[in-house]
Amino acid sequence: MRIFAYILITVSVIVGTLASSTAYLVKLDKSNPQDLTNLRLGSPAGVYDPETVDPEFKNRLDIIRAELDAEGAKEANPLKPATPPRASTDIPAVESAETGESVLQSREARIPIARSGDRLTNELVELLIESNVAYVKVTEFSITRWNYAWLFGLSCLGLLLGAFMVRRAVQNQLKNTDLARNTETVQATDAASVFARLSGRLNQLASELEQSQDEEIRLAAILLHVGEIQRDDVPAFVSDKPALVNRLSLSGYAELMDSFAAMERQLNRAWSAAADSHLPESEACLRNAQPLLVETLKRLKG
Repeated sequence: MRIFAYILITVSVIVGTLASSTAYLVKLDKSNPQDLTNLRLGSPAGVYDPETVDPEFKNRLDIIRAELDAEGAKEANPLKPATPPRASTDIPAVESAETGESVLQSREARIPIARSGDRLTNELVELLIESNVAYVKVTEFSITRWNYAWLFGLSCLGLLLGAFMVRRAVQNQLKNTDLARNTETVQATDAASVFARLSGRLNQLASELEQSQDEEIRLAAILLHVGEIQRDDVPAFVSDKPALVNRLSLSGYAELMDSFAAMERQLNRAWSAAADSHLPESEACLRNAQPLLVETLKRLKG
């Protein structure tokens, strides 16, 4: 299930990316070009070769460009008079055999029909349609003009469904782990049993400290029992994080580990002081760990 969810998420991301790239594309419609008027092009559209183009086509394009240039000049500076367009000078053709460089130059000489920033007029739309231009890129977004909006929405649904499936798979895995632990005997890796063992060792340590007044025996008891907690109980308790997060949530787990870490620090200090043969400081750290032990138990029970 999780593999299928990851595949669904990957496909949805790819499809959504491709669909979003067409958000500003507009399909030219010959039946109703008025719907595209006043839109401005975001990139050039269509190309033509000035040397082979039909003179009538060139004349129509020059008229359209002159009107658009005049509009642009008025928008830039209304007080500046319009300047007439420059007339191109015909250059006589020279007959020669075509070379690779000449072919490349002829291809580079092709000029876009509609320039970036031009306003789409009825005449310009008709000229583009006659040149077999199917789509143009505009600067304004509209959901009604986006032909692949449905595909983008479908990819969003796929992402949500994939994320939901991954979440359900993780929850089921954690539930199955808890169920397996409940049906088996209590293991040392279970957080509750580990903490019970840790508490038992501290209680046994307290009992041994009360029964003996010899400093060396008391220090040895602290080193033994706290050392076992450091070696066995602390790593086992921390390793049960997935089950604890599933049962307590992330915030509850954070609060639990806050008190548990504080208790662990006190036990580490008690062990270090005992290793340095400083019994009063070691016993003081053990007493400081007692309320943190109780607080951790309360948070472990939720």
